[in-house]
Amino acid sequence: SVGIKPSVFSIGFGKRIWGFNFKGIDFRISMIPLGGYVKFEEEGPTGIPQSFFKIPLWARLWIVFAGPLFSFILGPILAFFVSLYNGEVSVFTTKIYSSKSPIFQRGDSIISINGKIPNSGEEATRLLKGKNEKTVEIFREGKLLRLNLSGDYSDSLEFRIPPVVGSTVKGFPAHNILKNGDIIARVDTVKVFSWQDLVSYVQSKGEGDTVKLEVIRNGEMLSFILPVKYEGGKGKLGMFVKYNKIWPPSPEKVIDGTIFLTKKFSLFFFEGLKKLVSGETKVEESVGGPITIGAVMASAASSGLDVWLSILIVITINLAIINLLPIPGLDGGHIVYLVVDEIYYGFSGKRIPERASSTALMIGIIIIISIAIFAIGLDIKRLITGKLWDMLR
Repeated sequence: SVGIKPSVFSIGFGKRIWGFNFKGIDFRISMIPLGGYVKFEEEGPTGIPQSFFKIPLWARLWIVFAGPLFSFILGPILAFFVSLYNGEVSVFTTKIYSSKSPIFQRGDSIISINGKIPNSGEEATRLLKGKNEKTVEIFREGKLLRLNLSGDYSDSLEFRIPPVVGSTVKGFPAHNILKNGDIIARVDTVKVFSWQDLVSYVQSKGEGDTVKLEVIRNGEMLSFILPVKYEGGKGKLGMFVKYNKIWPPSPEKVIDGTIFLTKKFSLFFFEGLKKLVSGETKVEESVGGPITIGAVMASAASSGLDVWLSILIVITINLAIINLLPIPGLDGGHIVYLVVDEIYYGFSGKRIPERASSTALMIGIIIIISIAIFAIGLDIKRLITGKLWDMLR
């Protein structure tokens, strides 16, 4: 404690929907679940308590940074639940994609290991672990082979998710063409061994390109020629892989998933900013106000809890980053104000005049309101032109 008493500690923003009072502090959950805020007693005109100036600078900066910090903490917490909810994706094949050992070849299917039939690549890897003697039955080019091995082969083999279609995305070329369970055998002249092979090939295509897919459906070979949709610098057909889910996932997978999602969603803001600066995307396509955010959240809710929470993570982390921008009225502006005020105090022995602080705050509020009006204006334009619904399809 640094001696500054808060009056409100809120998870989320907006109207209070639940909470309790403890030692004079209102701990609450608010309607809009995006980050949170702390309100202090005796806040001055700039939103900073006058008693701030009685404590060291490091303590003042720590208090102001606590708000964005909570949002940064909330992001990984939500990512943890998404990773836990999604479970562990199983490589539900025993067909070998690649091997570091000359004993095994690409395309070999492991049938049994010491009499046990593995149901997935993960299970095969576990059975191949250890230096004990192993009898491995494999299926290679139409023949059943028996291998007598000794040694640990768990790190020698790579299994990849088979190129089996799970679902398609509305508005993309594969929609209503490919079906759940379709096996992609070949794309153009390239034989497909895994889903990753298919994705890499299609992503290399550009605007106006087409691909020929040879698909096995109910034992019958079918051919489809599909146009490639070029989006985000990559070619896409709009397909999701069919996979098996292991639940509950291992702790290692949950931790890895949490780190991956947090890193991925944290970079969205900077990637979007980079695209805006480079002109790769337009402001109209990248900026969304409350209407767009609400519509995206509603659409995500219908796609599943994991999708809804993922959108929430993106918004929470991005708001934390935005809140650290050096604009008066935001926490980043408060941090700059406190540092400049301390430098000013060191030279003059006085604090920045209240009138100057209020003027800076007013400028910041005007900037924030202007951005909000611009974003809402884009929302209304999307509603009128129908582009909002196109974004959600």
